[in-house]
Amino acid sequence: MHIIHPINDFLFELFPKAKQAGKNIDILKLEIEEYYTVGPFKPAITIIHGIIDITIEGELIEKHNNRYWKVVELCDERRYKEAKEHITQLIKEAPHISEYHRLLGQILTEQDDQDDAINSLIDALRWDPKNEWALIMMGNILARYQHDIDAAMKYYESAMQHKPDDYVAMTLIAINLIQNGNPGAARQYLDKAFTVNPAYPNIYYAFALLAEAEHNSKEAFEMAVVALFKNPAKDLLYQQSLQMAMKAANEIIDGEVGGDIVNAFASTLEEECGKKIILQEDAELKRAAIIEFAENHDRTYHLVKYNPEFPAVYHLIMHELTHLLFAAQARWAGKNRLFVSDDDNKNRFLLALENDAGKLSKKGDDDAVIKQYYSALFDGLNGQIYNTPIDLSIEDYLFKNYPDLMPYQFLSLLGLIQEGIHATTDDQILTIAPPTILSKSKILHVVNALHLQKRYGVNLIEEHKPTTSEKEQAEKFYREYEESRANHTPGDEYELLQSWAKQLYLQNYFSLVEESDSRKHSDLIERLCADANVDLPAHEAVQPADTKMQSFTDAHQGKDINMAVTRFMVEALHYFKNQNDSRINDIAIQIGLMCGNGITPEAEGYTIPLIAGKTFTGYQVLAYYYVSWAKAFPEYLEQLRLPFNKEYDFAQEMVGMGGA
Repeated sequence: MHIIHPINDFLFELFPKAKQAGKNIDILKLEIEEYYTVGPFKPAITIIHGIIDITIEGELIEKHNNRYWKVVELCDERRYKEAKEHITQLIKEAPHISEYHRLLGQILTEQDDQDDAINSLIDALRWDPKNEWALIMMGNILARYQHDIDAAMKYYESAMQHKPDDYVAMTLIAINLIQNGNPGAARQYLDKAFTVNPAYPNIYYAFALLAEAEHNSKEAFEMAVVALFKNPAKDLLYQQSLQMAMKAANEIIDGEVGGDIVNAFASTLEEECGKKIILQEDAELKRAAIIEFAENHDRTYHLVKYNPEFPAVYHLIMHELTHLLFAAQARWAGKNRLFVSDDDNKNRFLLALENDAGKLSKKGDDDAVIKQYYSALFDGLNGQIYNTPIDLSIEDYLFKNYPDLMPYQFLSLLGLIQEGIHATTDDQILTIAPPTILSKSKILHVVNALHLQKRYGVNLIEEHKPTTSEKEQAEKFYREYEESRANHTPGDEYELLQSWAKQLYLQNYFSLVEESDSRKHSDLIERLCADANVDLPAHEAVQPADTKMQSFTDAHQGKDINMAVTRFMVEALHYFKNQNDSRINDIAIQIGLMCGNGITPEAEGYTIPLIAGKTFTGYQVLAYYYVSWAKAFPEYLEQLRLPFNKEYDFAQEMVGMGGA
């Protein structure tokens, strides 16, 4: 097949690169050749007397093209023996096709037959001295297997002369030079490739390889992360970039540097929060790090415990310290909340999963073990819904403000996401976990995976095996987070927490209470103990005084008199009538401590140590609580927020005590 064009202005309009180069005939030939090339079949181009004659082997293309691409497919599948048989036959039928010889050379080098590979590549170049890939492959073999960099460079330079803007070829040449110990020569190719196409992801992986060869782990890490961002397809390049990022990050992390970052942040926080921060190693700790707020543990200092055996532990210490910073900022804004749950919340959770638990019981599992497992699920899911929205903000804060922490953060988050994948896809877990709970947990794990992808380009979303609806819900949550982050003020994360909990139907398993209200009771008890010279008993955590009874209080507010409470108050009034003021004060403080840790009104079996030999129902404790404070600390009675003023007035009338 012949195509004939007169070389005139119209032809240069059809091939504008040649026109832009000043109607350059050589560029015109290259542009025409590229346009009319079909697979390995290049046209023959002849110029005679102002006419350009293009010869296309249409019959050969029709006959060979599908067979050629079959060979390429076999090579992609690494089925080199079959590929070699097919390409050898094609060479017999059309020995003048340079690309056939080049492809045979590739097959032979993959089969580690470098001498025959060189011979095939020489044949390819005899038929087409400008076969770029044959030139590059020759250079690769000479550099990689014969260690003749000078000879390899001649072939590389020849390839670039024929196609000076081929950034793909330049990148491949650079990678091969790096891998064969010549990073200096590689940089010039990478710089040129970057100038031509800075969006090409392989360039950044090559820069990472170059940085690694030059022992610059920081740049290797940064370039590998850019390569991950530039290459959304989870192909070989993605896997290589991820491995490079992990390797470089592990080389960067250093105990002394990480410790300096942590100590500097802790020192700044001490000044801002007004309390000392103690960092304590704990090799028995099951997690990398935890923080115990001073306010929750009756201490004058905040305590961070950490296990130094965990990789990149300094990131998680910083994470816990940022929890403290955010809580302090929310407190200063009057918006800090405490996340609390009690037996009522847990019972609602267990009741909702009663059918699932019953199925396990029918299979022969021990009921006590089932309850223990479901209790652990309750704690774990509450931990997830509390931490996820706050953790996103924390990680963004660290990402933005501590660039030297990035390698630690990268490895740490990667490990946490992989734990989430195991927790939601492991076959053993799938056989026992309630599907509804597993689905909610998976959604929150995918939210974290989305965050890792947004910050470091690592896509582990599909590894969680989410359903379409789970993935969509996670993406919706993440969009809500990004919208919230754009106008974030301290304490906004609690609004996000409540919103997500409602959408997942988890709002009945915890309470968020105003810190100012919850702290008021415990601070008052502590002060009264000090005034009365009473030792404040140590306890693991001070729960908000009104947390367990908030729903109870709301339900009873404004109702008629509760006669059961009235009868218990009469009983209390008779009891306290025979006690001196000092003992009433002590009992009031002791009951206050009990109620600070929560009282369930309908429960039984409570004891008040200072009232020996007696057990109380929850309502009885509340009645004694109200009466003891009415007598010992009447000025603070309203702070108890118990809706029993009518009951108390009626009880006083019943025992003839008037309104005193």
